[in-house]
Amino acid sequence: MDWWGWVILALVVVAVLTVSAVLVQRRRRRGGVIGLSGQGRLGDPGRSDPR
Repeated sequence: MDWWGWVILALVVVAVLTVSAVLVQRRRRRGGVIGLSGQGRLGDPGRSDPR
């Protein structure tokens, strides 16, 4: 792999870390960390909450 291959790989890793950090922060701000396993079953807590 040439040097540009490592550059692309580094950019992808940084992008994945940034997206995951944003998602965790957004979930935390919404009111409580549900846990990764229960996230899919419960759906979006912001939508189901009548408040």
